[in-house]
Amino acid sequence: MTSFEIPHEFLNILRSHLPFVDSGVLSALDDLAGLGLDSMGVVRLIVDLEDLYGVQVPDEILDEKTFATVASLWAALSPLMTRP
Repeated sequence: MTSFEIPHEFLNILRSHLPFVDSGVLSALDDLAGLGLDSMGVVRLIVDLEDLYGVQVPDEILDEKTFATVASLWAALSPLMTRP
């Protein structure tokens, strides 16, 4: 697992962009592509996260590694987040 906690607010936004997620809890190791996050979903997710947290997501972190799992996405984005 991870050594950090992923906020529920982040998980709720993420969940809304995962068409194949069930009603269960998202795990840090859940595969985002396997849960239906595609390239258009990534774009919509980034816009929603930027709006929610008031940040600009840099192009340098927009790659497959960032969007591999719930934990990898949070690890890449959490330093940018300005509010819980």
